[in-house]
Amino acid sequence: MRVVSRCIYSAWGAVVSVSHRHHPSAMTDKQDSAAAASTALVPKHLSEISFTTVLGGCSGYAAKKLAKGAGVAVGVTFIAFQSLVQLDLIQVNWPRIESMFVRAVDQDGDGKLTQHDLEVAGNRLTQTLSKDLPKGVGFIAAFWLGFRYG
Repeated sequence: MRVVSRCIYSAWGAVVSVSHRHHPSAMTDKQDSAAAASTALVPKHLSEISFTTVLGGCSGYAAKKLAKGAGVAVGVTFIAFQSLVQLDLIQVNWPRIESMFVRAVDQDGDGKLTQHDLEVAGNRLTQTLSKDLPKGVGFIAAFWLGFRYG
């Protein structure tokens, strides 16, 4: 819940500060200087942030957090398995696990994990998430920004 509220709050703050530029009589001098400082990075031609842009940023942010969580889970599992192997409690067939992993994750069917597999997976993800949304370009750009800076 904190993630969603943080995304919406950030996007809403940008919308409010941009809209206040068009209504200077609605702000005090202190608010005017705060709004000018907060919109210093916003291009002049940007007058609104669409709903799909907010969804894209929040989705990218959430995707990054999920990816980090999955990385932690895989790392902890690997450490646990290797600790049990070191204590001679279990044996792990790593070559078989690797082949099963490659088979499951390989996107282009060449039997190897390459840059092309990442590109295919990224394209599939953005197509799936932006399906039936208006202004898909705003969603995709915001998704990658949310993922990068989230």
